[in-house]
Formats: sequence, structure tokens, C-alpha cells
Amino acid sequence: MAPATLRLTLAYDGTAFVGSQVQPGGRTVQGELERALTVIAGRPIPAVLAGRTDRGVHAAGQVASCADAAPGLEPGRLSRALNAHLPPDLAVVSAGRGEGFHARYDARWREYRYRVWCGPRQPAALGWSWHRTGSLDPGAMRDGAARLVGERDFAALAGGGEGVPWSPRQRQPRGTVRTVTRCDCRELPPWWGPGGSGQLIEVRVVADGFLPRMVRNIVALLAEVGRGERSVAEVDAVLAGRDRRAGPAGTAPAHGLTLWRVGYDEERPEDLAD
Repeated sequence: MAPATLRLTLAYDGTAFVGSQVQPGGRTVQGELERALTVIAGRPIPAVLAGRTDRGVHAAGQVASCADAAPGLEPGRLSRALNAHLPPDLAVVSAGRGEGFHARYDARWREYRYRVWCGPRQPAALGWSWHRTGSLDPGAMRDGAARLVGERDFAALAGGGEGVPWSPRQRQPRGTVRTVTRCDCRELPPWWGPGGSGQLIEVRVVADGFLPRMVRNIVALLAEVGRGERSVAEVDAVLAGRDRRAGPAGTAPAHGLTLWRVGYDEERPEDLAD
């Protein structure tokens, strides 16, 4: 029988983290979680995260797995115990147990959401959306997003030096090919209530895997379409070029991005509530 493992769903405000994965010289989500697990267990407990998030990226449904730090605690009490030792910008939303569960390798898909605020400066939106002046055309962005659904080569939308023809990524088995099962764009009512004119736009992307900064580059490309700087048809041309240098002029900032949820087993994103 495989050993019991914990499955923890995490939420965090990424503003003060240098990223999700442990790394030298900075405060990380994994580091804070492992510190709390160690306190509960009385021994070091390493944790694995389902998805890597960059500095400033948030999460509503990040998933972690680790050895069972407290077999005697039922999941609700374990969540409360961990939260008592976690900082205010990181929380365990739920806890469960499984045999041999691995947060990263068992994941079937991940969903990211990115929010763009087009309007006057709004303090409530600053840390959680990309503030832009001028308006965007959500219809054109939706049409452009639809061109990204399916198995595609996303080299032109890969960051970190992995979207150029000579990148070592191209020699890996999957290269820069990923399957996007959902990519859409919608307008949302501002969560801070009525606050004058403006647009709050959300881009949602679900895929079986992501390249570095892929979602942020998707958003940057769709923003160019929404401003009329590129046509919807040019989205196809950008992908066909397979070269980041021909992609969007910049990368959307990290603070507008949230890892929304991770899917396992037979869960399908289209069957889950928005």
C-alpha cells in the first residue's frame, strides 16, 4: 500500500513572495508552508506544489502534497493548525489525504485567470489587475483567444528565453507544444463596487501544461488585439512563427495573474462552476 500523503489546497497573495518554489535569497510559498509543516510534525516535511508561480503571481487554488505531518488530526483541524503557523498572505483552504498523491505529477490540467482594469486609477485593483489607460475590445479579444484553443506550438508566447529556435526547450520531448482546452475573455463587474467608468476584463486559460510566462504573454497578445494593434488573424501568424521575438511587444505584469485551480482524476474544467 502506498504511504498516505496530504493534499493541501492553498491560497496566497503573491505580492511579497519571490515565487512559489524554494529558492535562495527570498521568501517563498513552499518555504513558508514547509516551515509550518515542520512545526506541526516536529520534523522537516518537504512539500511539492502543483504549479510554479513567479514573483507577484497569486493563487486561489494552488495544490501541495507532502507526507502526513499529523495523522491524528482530522482535515479541518489540520487546516486550522497549519494556518495558525502560516503568515497572513498564505492560507490552507482545505486539506485531505490520499495514498501516494503527488500534486504535480497527478495533475491533469491547470487554470489561470488574468484580470485587466481599463479605467481611472482604482486602489482596490492595483495589486490584482493590470491597470491600463484606454479601452479594449473584449469581442476581438475573445475571437483572438479562440485561436489559441487546441494543441499548438506556443514558442512565440514562451518567456525566459525558451521561445527562440535555439532554446534547449526545443530538444525536449514536448518542446513548446501544449494543449489549451479553454481560452476565453469576459467582462466582469468590478469587485470594489460601482466606481465610475471603466472595464474589468478577465482572461481564462486552461491547459495541460504551461511554458514560462505563457499566460502573461497570451494576455499581452490579446491586449494588442483588443487595442486594434493586431488583427485576430495575426494570432495564427504569431503562433506559426514559433519565435518569441515576433510575439507581443511586452509581457503582462505578474500581479494580474492568479493560479485559479488544478484538476485531477476525472475532473473537467467545463463541469466546474465559474
